[in-house]
Parts: sequence; C-alpha cells; structure tokens
Amino acid sequence: MIASPSYTVSLEPLSAEAFAPFGDVVSRPIGERRRYLPTMLNCADEAQSFSLWISGAAALGELPLRATTLERHPYSAQTFVPLGSARYLAVVCAATSDGDPDLPTLRGFIAGPDQIVTYARNVWHHPMTVLDAPMEFAVAMGVTGRQNDDVFFGLDATVTLIMPPATS
Repeated sequence: MIASPSYTVSLEPLSAEAFAPFGDVVSRPIGERRRYLPTMLNCADEAQSFSLWISGAAALGELPLRATTLERHPYSAQTFVPLGSARYLAVVCAATSDGDPDLPTLRGFIAGPDQIVTYARNVWHHPMTVLDAPMEFAVAMGVTGRQNDDVFFGLDATVTLIMPPATS
C-alpha cells in the first residue's frame, strides 16, 4: 500500500507582494472615501452576471488545521471583504499542467481584518477559515449560472496548516 503524501504549511503574514502570484490584496479604506479593487471584475466572457453576497464563517478556534478541500472558480476572480475584526486564512496553490492543485506549491497566509483578498481566476484556494471569532464577509464574483462556477477538489494528501515557529 502506498501512503498518500503529507504536506505541512507554515502560515505567514499576508502581504500584497507575497500573494501576487495568486491574486490581489488591498487594505480597507480606513480614513479614505473609497478604495478600488483592481482585479475584482476579472472574469471570462461566459460570466455575464455579477454576484455579491454575505457569507459567514465560524471561528476555527486553534491551529493546526487539517485541510481536506480546495476550490477554484474557472470563470471569475473571487473577492472577500471582511466585515469584522478577526484574522483569517488565505491558503492557495498553483495548478498542475492537468489543472489539479499542485500541492507542493501550497502557501498559507494570515490576513488581518483590514485586508481584502481577491483570488485570481482559476487559483486553487482553501474555503474561508477565520481564526479569532466568527466573522462575515462580503463576497463578490462573476457567475455563468451553471454548476461549474465553483470547482471543488477533495484532498487525498494530508495537508496540515500550522502557525510559524516562534522566533527568538
């Protein structure tokens, strides 16, 4: 019997530069009238409708977390605007040549409540996970209206998300 692979992902602070291969990160416009989200409307021609909804996420409690599912959206970017004051996770990876998640490229980020995350179109990502307290998000993306706007992938591999080791 062949054992399934195992991956341990040490979380890192979210920054626009580190997240750039997977999408965009911008700060909420605190003290400003407005802040534009540059790639929020990046979608294929098939995604003719724009959808905006409020999604709630329960607090995780503590890490480590075993990730069991990844998702992607082939026709549109997906944007999460936090509506509370909790930290949350943005866990992402590239795709293999056949389109499946490329698990060796997994990266995990800890986002602050002032950070808006846009996952680029077709980027594999973990479902929304909140660390400190339950929180709601405004979520936006283009949709085709077909069932394949959301693609889910069950992980056979063991993927564990951990806090980074403490530095002295």
